[in-house]
Parts: sequence; structure tokens; C-alpha cells
Amino acid sequence: MKKAWIFLIAVIASTAVVVSCTKVETTPQFKQSEAAFSATSSATSVNGAASDSLSSVITLSWNDPGFAVGLNQSKFSIVLGVTGKDFANNVGKSFSGVTGGALLGKELNGMALRLGGAVGQPIGLDVKVVASLSNNNQQKASNTIQITVTPYGDLSLAATATTVKPSAATSSQIGTTLNWSAAFNGYSGVKKYQLQYAKNGTSFASPTSFDVTAFTKSYTQLDLNKIALGYGTAAGAEGKVDFRVKATNESNAVAYSNVVTVTITPYVANNSVGIIGDATPGGWGTDTDLYRPDPTNNPGSWTVTLFLIGGKDAKFRADDDWATNWGAADFPSGTGLQNGANIHVANSGFYKVDFNAGSGAYSFTSLSAPTYTNISLIGSVVGTAWTTDVDLTKDGTDPHLWTGTYTIANDGELKFRANHDWTTSWGCSTFPSGYSATSNVPNITVKAGTYFIRFNDVSGEFFFGGTANNSNTPFGKIAVIGDATPGGWSTDTDLIQNPNNPFKWSGKVVMTGTGTYAKFRADHAWTMNWGDTAFPAGQGTKDGPNIPVTAGTYQITFNSATGEYTFTN
Repeated sequence: MKKAWIFLIAVIASTAVVVSCTKVETTPQFKQSEAAFSATSSATSVNGAASDSLSSVITLSWNDPGFAVGLNQSKFSIVLGVTGKDFANNVGKSFSGVTGGALLGKELNGMALRLGGAVGQPIGLDVKVVASLSNNNQQKASNTIQITVTPYGDLSLAATATTVKPSAATSSQIGTTLNWSAAFNGYSGVKKYQLQYAKNGTSFASPTSFDVTAFTKSYTQLDLNKIALGYGTAAGAEGKVDFRVKATNESNAVAYSNVVTVTITPYVANNSVGIIGDATPGGWGTDTDLYRPDPTNNPGSWTVTLFLIGGKDAKFRADDDWATNWGAADFPSGTGLQNGANIHVANSGFYKVDFNAGSGAYSFTSLSAPTYTNISLIGSVVGTAWTTDVDLTKDGTDPHLWTGTYTIANDGELKFRANHDWTTSWGCSTFPSGYSATSNVPNITVKAGTYFIRFNDVSGEFFFGGTANNSNTPFGKIAVIGDATPGGWSTDTDLIQNPNNPFKWSGKVVMTGTGTYAKFRADHAWTMNWGDTAFPAGQGTKDGPNIPVTAGTYQITFNSATGEYTFTN
């Protein structure tokens, strides 16, 4: 045992001798450079263009800083910051083993934008060169050079077609495809894009904008048709729409593409627009139709005035069908989207509802609805001209609905007025039906005859229905029938009754054949039927002639009191 211990001690001692004889290398020490270090710039102002993106636009030159490791092991960084900010926020580019370095157009452009510059706006920048060993030790900074940089926009937009004439038959086909390039080339931060469009000539004062993540967007003919109609382009007329792309970086610098103008000749895309929902008179089962105040000059704009139930919902839809519908979560105004959310009506009351089928924009304007003691007729053909009122009768369930029967002996003019006074009166430029207003409106020009008259003092809607048409009776059913209709002369094709006016009916019907005819009739019987020789619009009379029809799919409207009808495709 004693010998083992002696052996172990000997081994340790031997190892100690070996270790003590090994020489340890010291860390190399490099002498600190005492050389002066400075830089110069090839330019003090840079106003580049997208075409310069791959070209050198500025070169910085500097001397050898004299590090002991030699020039080949030296590192140099061009550093840029906003003038006067002491490089608190900076960007840069590094080089090794050289006494000069250049910045490409896209590099300097990206740096200027990253530091808060805006496209087309000069920004002052401080520039310096920082020299160091390759491990960043022994840093020394050059003098500061001031330069001015005007960032350029490198965002371009193109369209596959700039003239489009949509049609109902080709509405699902692509009308044009927009393609654009990436923005802020040389910029490594976050970039966001928006596609914008606006009516030509408005300089994008109120554009429609939406975020995009791809670099292409296709519009069908129907899409373009609705956009043109939404900007008030009349069917068959040319309308111009401007498109552009907006790019924003994380420093909130903004770049815009060039503007592409697309000329669109629209057709009437939506022949009927209604409002539907449990807030509306027809519930979720029946649309209350809107009407166009100016179908010639602004066919995309629709309106109606009606009573809505608060705490319930509504949506817009086209042609009494869910294939095209609009909704959104906003109230009282917003922009409806296809298959969007229900519009929640906040409070019960009368509203003027406006809707643009092109843009989807809508508004619900709350109306005051005073009740009147009297609503009367007054005019050149009523009693003593313009001095005698003839009162209508207030409805027993609706205090805003007035009716009456009156014989107008001669053609002439009249108005509706409230409480036998001119403080509130209504006039209109159409006859025998229309929507009257209370200010700066013409007298209603009327024709001689005996009429059943209906007037709503909130919506202004009125009609003068000829009594020969049994115009005081809202029938239970109104249909079209004839060899042009789906059921021929033996089966009626029913129309839909408007829940806001039981005398008005509408429906989408496919009419077939050439040289074929149709008529309107009530309650699936010939007792009360209407016809005329005019197409696609006219005023039917009791037992009148067959209506000649051209084949097509039509949105049909009919007023059983006045006999007025339209076939719109």
C-alpha cells in the first residue's frame, strides 16, 4: 500500500514538470492607429429616377485609416442619418479592404425612404464613414458630409385593356387586368399596397381603396359596369375611371404609380334593386323596391323612403334574388359588399334610403314625419283656380297616406298642399305617377279625366289612377300572360306585390319568341286586364290590345292603378 502511494505522487510530480515546461502564447496586441481619417463624396445632391436603380449614384472615398492589421483586414461602413439628428436613426452599407464605395440608385433611394423621405420631396441627410477592424474594434469616424436626396417612385401600373364595352351576355368575362411592379426597390422594410380607383378628372379626391397583397387584379365586365354606373355614367355612354396603386413603407413613406384610365361603356346592370329584411315592410320574404331618381344620367343610384323597425336588420339585393346582394355592419351609412353583413337599423322611424349599385355606398337618413290635419289638391283645374282646396281623405291606419276620387275637367296644373296653406306643398314633373318634393319643384301637369288619387306625405309618392281601371282596388294577384311568357296564354306568370305600395308589382321574367305578345291581368281572370301597343314601356288600358314583346329577360314593373308598365333588360 505504501508503494502505491509513492507511485501516484511520482506521476503527479512528473505531470507538473511537463506542464510547467509548456509555453503559453500571449494575445497579439496591435498598436492603435494614430492616422487621421476623413471622407469625401462625389455628389452633394442626388435626384435619381427608377432608371438609375442599378447604377452608382454617389461614391464615398476615404483614406487608409492605418490599422496595424493592414487595409485588407479593415472594415468600412457608410452611415446615413437625417441631418441634425446626430445619426440617432441610421442606415448604412459596409465594405472591406477598399478606400471607396458606391451606393446604387435603389440603395440610396431605399435608405432615404427608410429615414422618412417622401417620393419627389428632397430630404437632407448626414453621411459619414466609420472605419474599424474586422471585429468592429478601434472604430474611428470620418467627417460628416451633408447631402440632399430626392427619392423617386419606382411603382408602375399597366392594364390589359383600357377600353371596355360590357354587355349582359359577356358580363362574367374579364374586362381588364391590372398589373403593377414592386415599390421601394432596395428598401428592406415592410411594404403595403392599396389599389385605388376614382372618377376620371377628380384627381383621386375621394378614391375607392382596398388593400392588395398580389401584384395583379382582374375586373369582370360586370365589375367595371357597376363602377361606371356608380360614377353616374349613363347606359350606352362612355365613362372614364382612373386607377392607381399606392405603396406605403413602415416609415410611412408613400409612393404612387402612374395613373391608368379605363374607358367603360356600361349597360343597365341592375334592372331592380330592393331592400329586404325584418326591419322592412316585406320582412325577409319580399323586397321593397327602390327607384332611380335619375335613370338617364345616374342609373346606378337608387332610393326609397319607408318606415323601418329599429333593432332589426336589412340588406340590399338585385332583381328580387340573393345572387347579387349587398350588406355591411355600418349604420346609418357605409359601403355594402357582396354577401356582406346585415345592416342593423338602430331606431324605428321613417328613413330616406339611398344606395349606389356601382360603389355599394348606402345611407339611411332619418326623417321627421309631421302629421297634417289636411292634405288637399289645389291648382288651375281645381275649383276656383289656385284658391280652392279639395281635401283628400286620411287613411284609417296610416296617418301619412291620403286618397280621394276627383274629376279634372280640363288639362292643367295642380299641387298637393298641407293644411290649406303654402307653407308645405308638393309638386313634380311627372304624370300620372311620381315622387313629389316640397321645395323648388314644378306644378304637376295633369290631363282631364276622373281619377283615384293616392298620396304619401312622407315619401312624396303619388299616382292618379284612371277609374276605368278599377284603380281604387289593390288586387290580390297581378300576372303577365301571353305567348311571349313562360306559361303561354293558358298559365299566368305572377309578379311580386310591393309591400310599401300594394298597387305596384314587379318581377324578372324570361320572354321568348319573335312576334309574340303579352298582357297584364288581375287575379288570374280576364275580368280585369290591361294592354297597349307600346313596348318596352307604356300605359295599359282595360281590355286594351296585346303588347308586342321582343324576346329577352326583363325586369317588369306594373302599376295596376295607372296601367303604367316597363320591360327593362
